[in-house]
Amino acid sequence: MHWFYSDIRITGLDRIPLRGPMLVAMNHQNALVDAMLALDIVPRELRITAKATLGDSLAGAALMKVAHIVPLSRASDRAVAHDPLRNRRAFEAIIEELRAGGAVLVFPEGTSHNDPELGPLRTGLARIALRAREANVHDISIVPIGTTFADKGEPNTVVSVQIGEPILMDDWPDDDAHRLTQDVANRLRTVSFTGDVRALNDPAETRRNMLIRIAAWWGRVMHDIPLRIARRQAIRLSGNEDETAMYTMTLGLAATLVSYLIEVPFIWALFGRVVALVFLASLVTGAYCAAYTERFPKRS
Repeated sequence: MHWFYSDIRITGLDRIPLRGPMLVAMNHQNALVDAMLALDIVPRELRITAKATLGDSLAGAALMKVAHIVPLSRASDRAVAHDPLRNRRAFEAIIEELRAGGAVLVFPEGTSHNDPELGPLRTGLARIALRAREANVHDISIVPIGTTFADKGEPNTVVSVQIGEPILMDDWPDDDAHRLTQDVANRLRTVSFTGDVRALNDPAETRRNMLIRIAAWWGRVMHDIPLRIARRQAIRLSGNEDETAMYTMTLGLAATLVSYLIEVPFIWALFGRVVALVFLASLVTGAYCAAYTERFPKRS
C-alpha cells in the first residue's frame, strides 16, 4: 500500500482511544484497500467486518478464516434479504469482541462505491452499539474515520485520512438507531471528501538523508519490473475502479516474491551464499526505504 500511494497523510490520530471497546466507522471508497488503511492507521488490534458473500469463493473463505473477519449479510444479498435474523451471529460476535475491550471496523455504507459523496448509511453499526450498551458493555466509543483519495486507482497519488470526534455511547441520550446513524453520518461527512482532492498531490515535505535516498533508489530500481508487470495485469483484470489498486497490490506482492526466488538463487550460484544473503537483505531494505522511510506518513 505504501508503495502504491506516494503519501498517506493522517490527522487526528490522538482521537483514537488506545483501550476500551471501540467501533470504527469508515467511509468505503476503495474496496479491500480501505480495510488495509484502517489496519495500518489504527494503533491497536482491529477486527474487521466484510460482506458475507466474500466467503462464497474458496480464497475468500480462507481469507475470512485466517483474518478472523466477521461476515455481515446485506439486505441486497438476495439469498438472505428476507431473513430478519441474518446478522444475529455477526452482531453477537461483535458485541463479544466489544465486551472483551476490542476494536471492530465497520463500513456503515454497506458497500464500496465510486460516488464522490458519502452514501446512505445502514443502521447496523448503530444497532450493534445500542445492543452492546443494553448488554451492559460500557465505555463504547464510535470513531469516524474518513478517507479522501486524490485518485484511488492511480499509483503515486496521495491519500488523506482524517479521524473525527468519537461518539461516547455512555453519553448517548436514547435508543434511537436512526438518530445515532445520522450522527455517525454527520461526523463522517466532516472528515471525508474535504477540499479539492487534486490539491492532495502537491509535493509534501519529506524527511530523508543521503543513505536513505540511495537505499530507496535501489529499492525502486530492483522492484520496477515486477511491479510494472503487476500493474499491467491489474488494469487488465479490474472490472471497475475499486479493484485496480487492490489487484495491483496483491499481484505486486506475488510478482515481487517470484522475482526474489529468481534473483537470489542466481546471485548465490555466481557469488556464493554470503553475497546472496546480503543481496536479499538489500532488496528488503531498499523496498522498505522506498515505501516508508523516504516518505513518512504524515501524522498529526
